[in-house]
Amino acid sequence: MKISRLSDYAIVLLTALAGDPRGKPSEQRANARALAERTGINMPTVGKLLKLLNGEGIVQSRQGRSGGYFLARPAAEITLAEIIEAIDGPIAMTDCFRPDHDCSMQGDCAVRPHWEAINRGVHALLDATTLADMTRPVGSQATTQVPVWYERSRGGELKDAEAGTRRDAS
Repeated sequence: MKISRLSDYAIVLLTALAGDPRGKPSEQRANARALAERTGINMPTVGKLLKLLNGEGIVQSRQGRSGGYFLARPAAEITLAEIIEAIDGPIAMTDCFRPDHDCSMQGDCAVRPHWEAINRGVHALLDATTLADMTRPVGSQATTQVPVWYERSRGGELKDAEAGTRRDAS
């Protein structure tokens, strides 16, 4: 899975807009031009993203002298999954999990259950990471852990991390 450039830019914009994650969302305001200058993202792209994010209820805007764009909710309540889905649509590791996908192999596909587990794990990781998390520096010990579905023993045997069952790796 590759996060699109627009989703990446949306996260950069929202992180700049969030500022101090302890601040109330309406206290952090900026107009599109200021956000473009602060982030280095070109003005047409900033405008497009703010319009999309406003339509999805992630940001709001106010007209007037003290107007601008601001987060609709606190940064700690806005997840990366929500931002990516607002820009790109459903998060899917493979085409199998896109709503418009039609595959003749779907019923008999041996790897689909594995991709489904991986897809759920990636979505859970993005859903557990908030905009507030993105405003903090990454320390030597990351607070978000990647879920593990299978553990491999030294003998090559796979163990389902959730169920505790073992199976042959061949």
